[in-house]
Amino acid sequence: MQSDSQNGGVNDDGAFVLSGLLQHLLTLAEQFGLSYSSILNETGLPPEYLIDPNQMVPMRYLESVLNAGVKHTGDDLLGLHLSEFSQPESFGVAGYIVRACGTLREVIEMCIRYEHLVSNVGSTSFEFNPGQVAWTWNLATTNPEFRLQAVDYMLGSLATVRVHLPNIRHWDFDCVLLQRGAPETAHQLREYERVFRCPVHFNQPMNALVFPIAHLDAPLLHSNSAMRDVLESHARFLESKQTEPDFLGNARSILKTMVMRGKPSRSELANALGMSSRHLLRRLNVEGTSYRALLDELREEMARKLLLESNESIEAIAHRLQYTESQSFIRWFKACHGMTPSQFRQQAANRDNEER
Repeated sequence: MQSDSQNGGVNDDGAFVLSGLLQHLLTLAEQFGLSYSSILNETGLPPEYLIDPNQMVPMRYLESVLNAGVKHTGDDLLGLHLSEFSQPESFGVAGYIVRACGTLREVIEMCIRYEHLVSNVGSTSFEFNPGQVAWTWNLATTNPEFRLQAVDYMLGSLATVRVHLPNIRHWDFDCVLLQRGAPETAHQLREYERVFRCPVHFNQPMNALVFPIAHLDAPLLHSNSAMRDVLESHARFLESKQTEPDFLGNARSILKTMVMRGKPSRSELANALGMSSRHLLRRLNVEGTSYRALLDELREEMARKLLLESNESIEAIAHRLQYTESQSFIRWFKACHGMTPSQFRQQAANRDNEER
């Protein structure tokens, strides 16, 4: 049997996805004229993986299901078309939490916080540009065809949040950015614009839904803070049942949300993880890291991303990363990269120009 890396699949034997999402896609496949049982047989998906919607199954089965769907339907945009039938429950408790959020900002933050309960290879973030917010999602995989289908499905699913904005009439995204190349036919391009209801740009540096910054804190139709608290309690229970190796990833996702909010705190991180600050330090030590190292790692990751993919000034980036003085940020960044943030940004720009 070939490994995933050999056959061009997800390049991680530990990659997983929520069974409930896989079940939802299998059910939709029947609406597209495919046989549920034949897909199980073709993909080798064990039926026992579909008994509990909260269990995790190897990502290679989701890849196989999508591949089989594209092959039998002949629909190269199957992921995009499946997204039109996306439902919150297919994403488990994370989907229900998002449905109970009060604003788009909360939706994105909850996606970041709990996406590891859906899969451990998807990554949500958001970036600020003048007057706009880019809501990004990416997938860690070595299979470009699977990435295309998965990104189309996830961005299309996330885009359904627009129907819950009752106070903004006829609201749509400004545009959608996709890393994939432009579709081969005019019909496919029209399909992207029909589903997303806005211009779609290809060959972009990120996969993102772009919308006006003014809508970030717009109230959502089905917001329910009390219900969200109950659902988050259940999410933490599910986290407690996950295997030990997920602790560090869980801590990273929570701390990333805190950094993006501008309020990182060791005590708050410990509280979110349901433990004391002292126990948090011990757990991080067992993982071979520390709170400071984890925070610096996330700040460094965000700094590089902002320098490469946004037009924000060095001062604005320093402020977002909680540096009271830009010079402190510049000294820290230079210690990490051997160059100042401006030099790093210029070097990347020069490299892009040379490649063109």
